[in-house]
Amino acid sequence: MTELAFTLRPARDADRSFLFDLYADTLRAHVEWAWGWDEEWQRRNMAAALPLAGWRIVLLSGHDAGALHVAQDATAHHLHLLLLRPAFQRRGLGSQLIAGLLARARGEGKALTLKVIKTNPARRLYDRLGFVVTGEDAVSWDMRHGGAPVG
Repeated sequence: MTELAFTLRPARDADRSFLFDLYADTLRAHVEWAWGWDEEWQRRNMAAALPLAGWRIVLLSGHDAGALHVAQDATAHHLHLLLLRPAFQRRGLGSQLIAGLLARARGEGKALTLKVIKTNPARRLYDRLGFVVTGEDAVSWDMRHGGAPVG
């Protein structure tokens, strides 16, 4: 697959509507399946749980193609969300973004972790990239790539 020339820029306050709309467009069905969907609660929770400083807007050919939210601690980088507009999915962009995150985490001797809802087909991508399941609950899997062994 051909490498896509994307850029990342920090999210700005003006991006908040784009971020929520992208979240709703890409994950609403999975969130509804897992916990139900309350629009106002989702808006408040997203703003409170995912600070703007952790968001990066993915630009491809000058278009806002998606966004990702990453946080880190002493042992790992945590991919909270990777959201791509449907027109930019299944083109290798998600793989490239995650490869970049993995390289950065590996360079710091850290793992990359994420959580995926069980109905989300992105699980296949994570499996293909070498993530392993480290835990699960009724609706999601915790996954990890690299870093010190767990347990």
